[in-house]
Amino acid sequence: MEKKEKEPRGFYVEKGSFFAHAAVTILVLSMAARLLGTMNLWNGGMNRLLVQILLPVGSMLLFILFILLLGRIALWSTILPVLGGAAFFILSVFDQGPGWTMFICIALAFLAAFLYTATLSGMIRSKWLIVLAFVLIFAYQIVFRAIPVFGSAVETVSFIDGMTLLSSLGMVLAMLCASLAFRRRKKPEPELPKIKDPVVLKPQEPAAENADAAIEAAAVESSPAPVSSEAEEISVVPAAEATADETAAAVSEESSLE
Repeated sequence: MEKKEKEPRGFYVEKGSFFAHAAVTILVLSMAARLLGTMNLWNGGMNRLLVQILLPVGSMLLFILFILLLGRIALWSTILPVLGGAAFFILSVFDQGPGWTMFICIALAFLAAFLYTATLSGMIRSKWLIVLAFVLIFAYQIVFRAIPVFGSAVETVSFIDGMTLLSSLGMVLAMLCASLAFRRRKKPEPELPKIKDPVVLKPQEPAAENADAAIEAAAVESSPAPVSSEAEEISVVPAAEATADETAAAVSEESSLE
């Protein structure tokens, strides 16, 4: 039985992909918004500095470098910064206090991290589950965080809160664009058979000429050898001399009888 070839499971990002460049641009803006929105934390505790600044900014910077440098050959390397971003979202919701929204955010972060890892490691062959997960997270950020903060008519949103929220929205939107840029690797095309060099044949003589030459050679071999004129003269002269002697002897015998 013939073995069926397995379909390639790897994903890559094209060099000139629009969604990949859009994701990088949004992440750069998100890093700038994060740094502006956390200026008051530079003199704070180490834990808040690590969770609110170093973890998200480092994850975004690594993702930019990996998708630009390794997007075509090793896209799976972006799993590490995505896990760092998921950890940031999980840790940041604890500041909001317990509630059902916190559990939703944690569940969505775990779901996105799992689907992203499973897809780029080859366990899942479709990218659309990742796209769906980031769409759900983005919808959660809009409905339960952006609308209450920016749509409140009672309290005015501060610059710091606005920048940090925009940074979080930008991270999720960038991951959505990046997942849309994923392309599955295709099977390598079979190699075409190599064409051998043409063989040059020498022209052969026609068959008729070969037959005529063979007939002429056979006729020459079967014909008798020609007799020379000197041999004919030698064979004729002795015969004439013998006839003259016989005539003289007969005349002498007749004269003796008389």
